[in-house]
Amino acid sequence: MKRNQSKPNPKSNVRTVVIAGSAVVALIAIGWWMSRKPVVLDEHGYDVTIALYRVCNQRSAEGLRLIEQRLHELASSNDPVDESYQALTAMIALADEGKWHEAAMACRQALEDQVQR
Repeated sequence: MKRNQSKPNPKSNVRTVVIAGSAVVALIAIGWWMSRKPVVLDEHGYDVTIALYRVCNQRSAEGLRLIEQRLHELASSNDPVDESYQALTAMIALADEGKWHEAAMACRQALEDQVQR
């Protein structure tokens, strides 16, 4: 091998792949975020979302059951197919699967969607 010729650097290749992969993930996340439809919560849905956010941060299975029970009570007196009910049901399902952080982030996003900008 000649002195001026260098070997390929495997660390450089890994770094390039990691940077490219990170860029692709970031672009996908930005695309998803921009295409996501904001959740519209009614008054009761807003209150339940705040309570669910607190329960998710505490990782309280008992609190989750109480929220779920309250949501079912509200659904029996209202239209159970409205957007608030569907969004809350999805958030509760995440928490029920043990995905507390994801459920809390979904709650937070739903609450932020209510802010008029």
